[in-house]
Amino acid sequence: MTQEQVLEAWRRGGASRTRVLIALSEDGALDWVDRLLPGPPEARRLAAALLGRSPHLAEALGHLRTLVSDDDRYTREAAVQAVVQLWHERFEEAYPILGAWRTDPNPLVRRAVVLAAGGIAEPLRLDRVAPLFSLLDPFVRDRAPEVRAAVEGVLAHALFTAYPEDTFEQLTYWSASHDTGVLSHVATALGQAPATIGRRALIVLRRVALADGRPVRAAVVRAMANLAPACPDAVGTELRRWLSDPERAAIAREALGRIDGEFLSAKRPPACPRPVA
Repeated sequence: MTQEQVLEAWRRGGASRTRVLIALSEDGALDWVDRLLPGPPEARRLAAALLGRSPHLAEALGHLRTLVSDDDRYTREAAVQAVVQLWHERFEEAYPILGAWRTDPNPLVRRAVVLAAGGIAEPLRLDRVAPLFSLLDPFVRDRAPEVRAAVEGVLAHALFTAYPEDTFEQLTYWSASHDTGVLSHVATALGQAPATIGRRALIVLRRVALADGRPVRAAVVRAMANLAPACPDAVGTELRRWLSDPERAAIAREALGRIDGEFLSAKRPPACPRPVA
């Protein structure tokens, strides 16, 4: 097939795309990647998808390191998905290669590591918990907006969904930091904690609320507001306690201003489970 025929089949989508990927994989995938990379965005997206099927891990990740910072947003997304696919299949081999990306000067490359870590988090793969948090640790201090946004989403959604208890423990550990960026991540993620963890999240937020810096306090306000629907009794009790504390009173007033009063009604039955002793 010519490159134009390949791209035309790719544009048709569905089963046609699968056939193209199979055909190109059997016909020298890396050779095709070299031909596709200089092409238009659609060609680079195809190259990314093809790399996700490559048996040549180091070479494939080398190309993907470039594609995750492509000018085209959809190419970047395809490249991250390809990284996830390779990492799923060859976790231990890919881990040190992706670990080296953490110091890349391009924030989009660093962002890709964070997103890929979220992509391979699976509840049944508890063996990945410690390596993933170790890999992510430097990123909670990364000031690049692209990286911060990725960390926020991965912690609050992917990791809390896959590993709720382990994620809470890691956030508790990070809450001892004096770095305002780290503490903002902690508060933001705790605001998305499952209801089973909500009461314990409030204990950590109580400490984080004492940190200096408007961004951290704003994150605590948002977290309390986010926890209120699932834990109305616990959040209400906690915020009323803060009102009598000069160091936390301003946060409590702002949070209460954001929360619909019905959530904090004393007549409403508790919705936030107590931790199991």
